[in-house]
Amino acid sequence: NIAECIRKNVNVIQIDLDKEGLQMFADNRFDYVVMTQSLQTMHVPDRLMDEMLRIGQQAVISFPNMGHWKSRFHLGLLGQMPKTPALPHEWYNTPNIHLCTLHDFEQLCEQHNAKVLKRAVLDNRHRSTLRTRLLPNLFGQIALYRFQKNNLTPAETSC
Repeated sequence: NIAECIRKNVNVIQIDLDKEGLQMFADNRFDYVVMTQSLQTMHVPDRLMDEMLRIGQQAVISFPNMGHWKSRFHLGLLGQMPKTPALPHEWYNTPNIHLCTLHDFEQLCEQHNAKVLKRAVLDNRHRSTLRTRLLPNLFGQIALYRFQKNNLTPAETSC
C-alpha cells in the first residue's frame, strides 16, 4: 500500500517496528500515536507501547480480544487455536504472536505506568452492544484503548 499512499500524496514511512522502534521521532513529537490491529504482531509489544508514549501525548491501540467466548470455546472445548473474524488465520501462518485479553492489556498498562483514559469493546462489526458493555472480556472481539503516561509517581499512587 506504500505506492498507493505516494500516488495520493500521503506521507508514509515504512520501518520495522520490532527492530527500529520509533527512535526516529523525538520525545513528545505528536499529540496522538495510533496503532491498530498490530500490537499482537510485535515481538516486544511492551517496548513499542513505551515508545508510543515517549513520542506522543496519548496513544490509541486496538487489538483482537483473546478472551472472547469463541476463542475460549475453541481452546477449552475443541482443543484448537481459534479462528474468528478478528483472528482469521490458522495457527501456523498467523502474524499474531502475542495475543492477549482486555485484562492482560490493562495489567500491562499498569505495569508500564500508563493510564487508560477510554476503552471501547466492540463486536466483529465494530459495534458496541449491550453484551460488549456488560461483559466486555467475554463478548468483545475487538478492544480499543486510549491511554497516556501516568504522571503520578509510585509513591503518589499508593495514597
